[in-house]
Amino acid sequence: MSEHPNAAVIRSAYEAMGKGDVAAFAALLDDDIIWYESTSGMEGVYRGRDEVMAFLGQVFQQSGMQMSVVIHDVLANDDHGVILHESTITVGDRSHTGQYADVYHLREGKLTAHWHLAVDAKADAAFASEVFAS
Repeated sequence: MSEHPNAAVIRSAYEAMGKGDVAAFAALLDDDIIWYESTSGMEGVYRGRDEVMAFLGQVFQQSGMQMSVVIHDVLANDDHGVILHESTITVGDRSHTGQYADVYHLREGKLTAHWHLAVDAKADAAFASEVFAS
């Protein structure tokens, strides 16, 4: 059984992110994407490709954050997709590994909405408060 085309879109987005290929990642975002971010200290709703890319750029560049992702599975149909992954976030000499489900709406091969859901939101919040405190 072959992978659903929307699963391939999501997988491609995470592969691009893992390689640091900003252009390839941005190309998979719809012009009008809505990015619902729930990570502690970064919560917000970001609208449009430019605002999402500015947000992500700020997170990675200004904080020096690095992230590695291990994909466990990608599930998709014609309208939605979910990626189950384990990510390790490193800022300076501090690291945190967590499990996540990221949910997407997709249309015509583009990501149109995103929700980030942590399995252990309290552990994520504790790490974020340590490394992103002003």
